[in-house]
Amino acid sequence: MKHMSIKKLAGMTAAAAMMLSAIPAMADTADSALVQGGALNLRETASLQAKVLGQFPTGTLVEITERGDEWHKVEVGGKTGYMMAKFLNTATTETTATVRTNTGIGLNLREEPSMEGKILTSVKNGGEVTVLQKGKSWSRVTVNGIEGFMSTQYLNFGSTATPSPDVSTGKVAIVNNPRDTQVLNLRQGPSLDAKVLDYYRNGVKVTILKAGDTWHKVQVEDGKIGYMMTKFLKETDDTAAVAPFQAKLINVNGGKIVNFRKGPSLNSGIINTLPVGSTVTVIEHGTDWCKVDVNGTVGYISTWFMTW
Repeated sequence: MKHMSIKKLAGMTAAAAMMLSAIPAMADTADSALVQGGALNLRETASLQAKVLGQFPTGTLVEITERGDEWHKVEVGGKTGYMMAKFLNTATTETTATVRTNTGIGLNLREEPSMEGKILTSVKNGGEVTVLQKGKSWSRVTVNGIEGFMSTQYLNFGSTATPSPDVSTGKVAIVNNPRDTQVLNLRQGPSLDAKVLDYYRNGVKVTILKAGDTWHKVQVEDGKIGYMMTKFLKETDDTAAVAPFQAKLINVNGGKIVNFRKGPSLNSGIINTLPVGSTVTVIEHGTDWCKVDVNGTVGYISTWFMTW
């Protein structure tokens, strides 16, 4: 009986060894995710008080080595640390998107989620790609078996119907900090990790461009546009249009011109083509399109081709 027990124990030990030998292979596989919601801090430990090891913008690809409810342990840029789970997009459901660029030029597939990333191939306007992960600024996609990144803003995930431009809500609010000695930050994105563009004291008026539960996209009375926390803004009975402001034309596809159109749609007629670097007056600010004035002529230019 003892001899049988030893043989049985040896068999169990061998089985356990086989199971243990499989563990490293499992540990070597990591789920990928994309940073979303603005620049995200990589911290030394899973705490908001922990040392910041680096900061990574929306669209950065990270590898999750350990999952948690509030924090994920990740590897990014050769560093290992912790990032808040709610700011990591881990969706992996495949979907199809259509390339839609303002200029009609194809969209580049890049090796990294950056305009400096190596170009692997390109897809003509109207072409379809398979999206593995959709991020706010960059999406991970495959094109003819090649995996890389494309700018999300030029991918159409739904109907080809043109959405109405998202312009001012017409509502005005004032900065309403708990104490008069405090200031409210205007941030580049709807995140506490996003870059601070400026800060304002109580009583400063803002026009709400897009309302949200946690963040409002606003234009301050000095013309600056960004995001403010909703709870520190108090709506008033005033109504006001967005104050006109100046914007400079850019072309994220590398072209030298930008189309000036009759309406907020890629199907609208082109009034003129304007050289990159030109300055235009923005009358109404929208998510995808802005109503602008160019030397007395009013039309529309894609929001993504302007900076201010």
